[in-house]
This record gives sequence, structure tokens and C-alpha cells, in this order.
Amino acid sequence: MSTRELLIDFLSFLRRPNTEKSTETPKQGLGYTFRLWLCLFVFIIFGGALLDSLIDIPMHDRFEEVMEQIGIFGFIGFAVLFGPLLEEVAFRLAMRFRLRNVIIGVLAFTAYMTQAAFPIAENISPQGPMYLYIFSGLLLALFLFSCLKYQTRVAHWWTARFPVVFYIASVAFAAIHIFNFEEFPLRVILLAPLITLPQFVLGLGMGYLRMRFGFWYGYFFHVLNNGFAVGVYLLLPQ
Repeated sequence: MSTRELLIDFLSFLRRPNTEKSTETPKQGLGYTFRLWLCLFVFIIFGGALLDSLIDIPMHDRFEEVMEQIGIFGFIGFAVLFGPLLEEVAFRLAMRFRLRNVIIGVLAFTAYMTQAAFPIAENISPQGPMYLYIFSGLLLALFLFSCLKYQTRVAHWWTARFPVVFYIASVAFAAIHIFNFEEFPLRVILLAPLITLPQFVLGLGMGYLRMRFGFWYGYFFHVLNNGFAVGVYLLLPQ
């Protein structure tokens, strides 16, 4: 595929996400992954500049804070390798229905979302975290019971409603990044869709690669993106 054909296929997939898998070789898949990342990166840079010229979008950079906590090498390892793996497992492993992948992915997804919501629950009420864990645990138990007892039905629903599954995972992936903010004034809440728009666009790309070529291509995209961001942060004067 040329870059033009790749983008056409990507946009066609976004119009109607599906579970069709490509028969391209691993080498070709890696090339497509790099080209798609480059195209989306350029789109985000120019689109972000345009939005920023119209609206002052709040930004929050926790690189320095995290580096102070775990050191520079720990930061690089987590941000570039381990963190992307966790997020790919939580948000995209379960996209293609296999019982083992779905169970692992949904467990990771529930843990991720519950942990992200913890500070909010804590601020609402002293008992908020307890209620949050109970609610998350009950939903998780119900879902796992349904998967184990009615695997064929769940698999059929999952595939038939795959666009819903895909976009729920993509929106959740973007939304989780709003919790990089420690406080949530009204302005941050109102602008949350714009603040997390880059993550949403990147998530669409990683989801497409996960379905077209396989799990590890989405992970490679994620590593490439985070590695570039970390490299720029470390090399440019602050």
C-alpha cells in the first residue's frame, strides 16, 4: 500500500470499524505503522497549532514530576516501554474477541479506570473509594460471569457491535489522560474533549493497527510516539 492507500484504508476503517485482518508481511506492517504515526503526528501538530491560536487550551506536563520520583532511566523505561504496554493491554488487547484476551484486557481496563477515578471518589466522600471499588468489582464480576457462561453469545455480540467496542475503548483511552491534571477547574472540564483530542486521534491509529495487523503493531506505534515525545523533552532545553 502507498501512503495514500493506507490513509484511505484508515479513514474507511474509522467510518465502519471492522475485525478484518490484513495479510501483509511483518516488515510491511512495521512500515505502515511508521507511516501512519508520521501522518497522524503531523496532523496533530498542525491541528493543535490551529486550535491553540483560537483557544487557550490548558496543558499539563508531569514529565519532571515523574522523573523526580523514579529517576531518568526509570522514567524512560516506564514512559516508552512499560507504560505503553499496560495501556495497550487495557484499551486494545480485548478488541479482537478471544476469551483469554478479553478477560485480561477487561481486568486491566477496569483497574486502569478505577485507579483514575479514585481521586474523584475520594473528594466526593470519605467512603467514595470503597463504593467505587465495590461498583467496579460488581461490574467486572458480572461481565466475567457472562463471558464464561455465555461465551458464544458474548463473542457474537462483540463482533456484531464491534464499532461500539472500538469507539468506547478509543474514547476511554483519551479520557484517561485528563487525569494527568491534579485539579479540575471548570475550564479544564469544559475543554476536556479538546485537551484529550491528540490522545483520541492517536488511539484511533493504534486501534486500527491492532485490528489490521495485530496487537504488537499498535504497541510499536505507542512506543514510537512516546519515545519521540520523551526524546524531545530530554534533548530540548526546558
